[in-house]
Amino acid sequence: MKKSFQILLLVCLFLALSACSTAPNGLNDNKSSSPDEAADKLATQTIEAIFAKDATSVQKNTVGNALFDLPTYNSTYKEIIEGKDYLYGAYYQKDKIYYLFTFMDKEKPEKLELTLQKVDGAWQLLALTPWNTKGTDLTEKEIYNKIGKGTGEDIRIFERGANFMRI
Repeated sequence: MKKSFQILLLVCLFLALSACSTAPNGLNDNKSSSPDEAADKLATQTIEAIFAKDATSVQKNTVGNALFDLPTYNSTYKEIIEGKDYLYGAYYQKDKIYYLFTFMDKEKPEKLELTLQKVDGAWQLLALTPWNTKGTDLTEKEIYNKIGKGTGEDIRIFERGANFMRI
């Protein structure tokens, strides 16, 4: 009797835990509605332009028409997505949005951050850097934890490759 109760308890616990997971890799992603879909669209277009090595598309929406050195990658955007080991999300903070893209570029981990800021009512690219926490209220560890877990009101995960763990 005691052994069957333990087995029943373990089965119930297993079912309860598996019901809590909504993402394919067991992580709950915050896919709530976006605070600003126009900014999200611009960020995605900019990331795709970086992989396409299209500097003109990147430069046209920059603050004060600043020039950015585009990072170069060995993979294409399509290869990254098909590789299923990437994470694309955003950290929303007051007047800025930090878009974070972590991926494997031909087996080399890479991190890319786009910072958008609203200038005269339109979103513009303020920074294009390796992933860091300059200008944010969070530490790098806090951002890793939030992005990795996909939780928090100010965090939104757009896409998570099925193989993504954490780089």
